Amino acid sequence: MNVTYRREMKHNYLIIEQDNAQMQGYEENMLKENQINGLLKFQLKQIDNRRYFYYEITSKQPLSRILEFHSINKQELINLITGITQILNRLPAYLLKEDQILLQPEFIYIEPEHFFVSLCLIPGRDRKFAEEMSELLRYILGKINHQDKECVVMAYALYQESVKDNYGMDALAELVCLHNDQLEARQEEEECEPQSGFTNTEKEEIQILEEFSSPIKTKTTGFALWRPLILSSVVVTGFSAVLWSISGYRGILRYWYLVMAAGILSVIFGFKLTDKNQYQHPEEDSSPKDRSYDSEQEEWQTAFYESKEELPVLLNSAAREETLQTVLLTNGQKDTQVKVFKSASPGIPDIIITYTPYLIGKQEGLVDYVLNGEAISRIHAKIEKEENDYYISDLNSTNGTYVNGRLLETNETVLLNTGDEIFIANFAFIFT
Repeated sequence: MNVTYRREMKHNYLIIEQDNAQMQGYEENMLKENQINGLLKFQLKQIDNRRYFYYEITSKQPLSRILEFHSINKQELINLITGITQILNRLPAYLLKEDQILLQPEFIYIEPEHFFVSLCLIPGRDRKFAEEMSELLRYILGKINHQDKECVVMAYALYQESVKDNYGMDALAELVCLHNDQLEARQEEEECEPQSGFTNTEKEEIQILEEFSSPIKTKTTGFALWRPLILSSVVVTGFSAVLWSISGYRGILRYWYLVMAAGILSVIFGFKLTDKNQYQHPEEDSSPKDRSYDSEQEEWQTAFYESKEELPVLLNSAAREETLQTVLLTNGQKDTQVKVFKSASPGIPDIIITYTPYLIGKQEGLVDYVLNGEAISRIHAKIEKEENDYYISDLNSTNGTYVNGRLLETNETVLLNTGDEIFIANFAFIFT
């Protein structure tokens, strides 16, 4: 399958050359005559006896590009699975098959702001959709946000379901709904709990402080209080009996102060012994320690370990990959010599490239530099560095990226030289 990209006016196209130029089926006519919600707009062009499928991807970004710089969260995962399910449910009305869908991450297109899904359907294609969907979910395992616990649980549950025999998208959609309903129910329970005036974080901090600042709660019984007195009586009686046997009544009168001292010391010793035993044996009916965290942790660990033997490896590799991505995104390739896009547009500040890769666009949270303007796409351009050379790429932008007056093709990458004039849509910069 030969894949290229092209810009025509303000439209960007993914172009796939058909393997068999003579092949033509009803699927092509269905796609040409109908605009199916969720499928990329389709055009068929024939050039020099070659047939090309044009799919419009203007202002959309491939899933692989978004997840290169961004970890998928729970809501985005829900949107992805439900979006694919809804598209598949529309296909039978047009006599189209799910096996004709491309499910590779680079061909699943996303509208970045709301994470809406658009799929590419190739007429005449015949692949196993179930197998490709399982591979997609395996890929997503390495891209999930591991700080989002609900997302972790849901992603592994989806992957587990996809490796079963004869599973379907309806089963995956039901799993998503089930996990989402459980989460909403949990949130409603939390909202219905009596409010104490403290946030959850403050409650946790207070609980920790109480645990560390106070001893373990014990139950002091009546016997525990009388134990030192009983011990003292035994000691006084025994000591008095010894003196009586040695010196008689006169010995007790002569050494009475020793008898009293022995009684007082035995009382003190008895109280210390009681405190020690109470500390070592905490109250059995005291309130149990909050296990909500442990039960939540057990939930995703169970979903994880009951699956295939390879899943622990996936978790570790995914965590390592996310750590590496975090390092790259926060530190990037630190440059001793910082490069600057010096602004040539009034009111627009310079863009300082302190690390690479570096994304420019207007979608806050997905780009490194937010350039606000109606002509700017959500993810517009990318700056990369290879050895000592810098490159700029246009990322399916609507109004294009220009270098020295030349409009870059969609996804085209060009070398930057000092003094190059760059237009990001209608904003001018000089590379210095």
